[in-house]
Amino acid sequence: MFVFLLYVGLLVGLLVLYKDTIKRDGNYFGFKLVGFYVLASLPFRLFWLPIPFGFLICLFLFSRPMIRYKRQLQVASFLGFLLFIVDAVF
Repeated sequence: MFVFLLYVGLLVGLLVLYKDTIKRDGNYFGFKLVGFYVLASLPFRLFWLPIPFGFLICLFLFSRPMIRYKRQLQVASFLGFLLFIVDAVF
């Protein structure tokens, strides 16, 4: 239950933090933030060991040179990775 509340709380905080950017950009930036956040928090479990496969995909996507709002999307993915670590510990 704690991890779920932390998950939702970080997601809402992220959307509130970047609400001006979301309103200014008409290319579904809010959905991109949520997508990177969720992708980075997805675990791939190999037997009992969780592997941050979603975060590795996010790092691969950041290697593209023409990505808009790269810093905000990096913050979203690092928060998702932080949630992945909290989920792996608890």
